[in-house]
Amino acid sequence: MMSPQILENTLYYETKLKGWPWPGLSSISSTSAATDDAIAKHIQSIDPEECDLYSEDGFWVADFGIVRNQLEIWRRKLPRVKMFYAVKTNPDPKLLKYLSSHPSKIGFDCASHGELADILSLSVSPDNIIYANPCKAPSHIRYASKVNVKKMTFDNLTELYKIKTHFPEAECILRFKVSKSAVCDDDSVGAMYELSKKYGVTIDYSQELLLHAKVLGLNVTGLAFHVGSGQWNVRSYTHHIEEARKIWEIARDVGYTFTVLDIGGGFMYSNFEEAADAVNTALDKEFGDLIGRGEVEIIAEPGRYVSAPAFTLTTSVIAVRDEKEEQSGKRMVYLADGIYSNINAAIWPGELTFPTVVKGRRMAGLKSTLPTSSASSDSGIEVDEVEKEGLDEEEEEGVATLVKGGLQEYSIWGPTCDCMDVVLESAPLPRGIEVGDWFVFKDLGAYSTCMRTGFNGLSTTHKMYYINE
Repeated sequence: MMSPQILENTLYYETKLKGWPWPGLSSISSTSAATDDAIAKHIQSIDPEECDLYSEDGFWVADFGIVRNQLEIWRRKLPRVKMFYAVKTNPDPKLLKYLSSHPSKIGFDCASHGELADILSLSVSPDNIIYANPCKAPSHIRYASKVNVKKMTFDNLTELYKIKTHFPEAECILRFKVSKSAVCDDDSVGAMYELSKKYGVTIDYSQELLLHAKVLGLNVTGLAFHVGSGQWNVRSYTHHIEEARKIWEIARDVGYTFTVLDIGGGFMYSNFEEAADAVNTALDKEFGDLIGRGEVEIIAEPGRYVSAPAFTLTTSVIAVRDEKEEQSGKRMVYLADGIYSNINAAIWPGELTFPTVVKGRRMAGLKSTLPTSSASSDSGIEVDEVEKEGLDEEEEEGVATLVKGGLQEYSIWGPTCDCMDVVLESAPLPRGIEVGDWFVFKDLGAYSTCMRTGFNGLSTTHKMYYINE
């Protein structure tokens, strides 16, 4: 069987799904030149033999030029859908500030008091915030009332009573879910995270819940759904929009005139245009009449679509166990980051992109088995040649060049003492990776920095380079 073409930024999930082998070595040339330059300069500056404490830790490069591009693509492909960025995905303060000042007047999807407070501190209007958590703490509802964030979701009777008690003026939005059979014909292709397991009222119960809201005198203004975080099956948007129109009419019978349709998140940069086409077609079919009369506001809550491709993580190799020292026969590499730090994505199928290995300053006395190579103009990393003591003449090469050469099997581990801290159980990577080299993980901006912990006493702060702000 012919090997598939190795594409930039190919996800492990996609290759396994199509029956492909792991894509192997890839370059990082699809990142911007400014990102490559920041990575190269940082790597050059770190010497593992004399660097300061925590200097080997991972660092981030955030390219706001990519964010700007994602927003422009959204504007062109979904002009009728107002974006409410999902803060939970990546609450980086500079990213939030950038989005809050963007000319397109982006809104924000918040899930807690903390997120509400952060966004309000940026002088965002309460009207530009949706409290999109169907199950909220009473004190957080009272806070929303105090700061006048009226738009909030619900999906159960208890939530209605809490809203009635603590914020009766709220603009309530009913979150529903469709049956699993209606979402996807193929169970192997769907969302990375199926949120309907936790949230959403069934369509059959929606009328009863709306009747309760009517008795309580609450203002229910619209519908919300979420196709699941990281949705591969774009037909899921079609199914949900079809079901939304059915509930829209049920609400009319109950006595509500809805004005808001929240199509949630789940959008990914890898299949966004296909998803946008599905959304537009379904909106025209199911809500074209209301859109034409200006009777519905359509909003969405994308997160990873905005943040994932804009953030690149680079982290160092801090330890190596040779394959002769390990029963599995795999060479074991330990990184300064793992699942408890910035690479939480390793836990979830489809989140982690295949890494690129970049040569760093190595410990004296460690003889590399790498063949001679230097960065080319299209490698993605290009710096001046830097000689290092301890290398034979034929092995001298520049620091911060891509590691190339024949492949061998590795297992990649995080720095903690937990045996579950596995980044990659098995991966073909270049031979001779040593302490002082660096792994580059692109497109890791979603659900990474916001989920790191201080487990094992490791640092939770990491250097961040911002470019194209």
